[in-house]
Amino acid sequence: MNEKIIENFKMNLSKLRKARGCSCKLLSELIGCDSSYISKVEKGRIIPPLDKIIAIANYFETEFTELFKDKKE
Repeated sequence: MNEKIIENFKMNLSKLRKARGCSCKLLSELIGCDSSYISKVEKGRIIPPLDKIIAIANYFETEFTELFKDKKE
């Protein structure tokens, strides 16, 4: 995957999660992963598979493609 796309994903995930007031641990558990999964994703240690990306998008009630867009502040 392109580094810029990965960076966009990490930043968008973090912003959405914080805006919703959801901890990394809670979101990890909601998508069926161990409690440190989202933290690892946001730090770039792992890239989630498509099914997890879709689960994350569903939680935030958005299209999964929105998670990869470059959203300038």
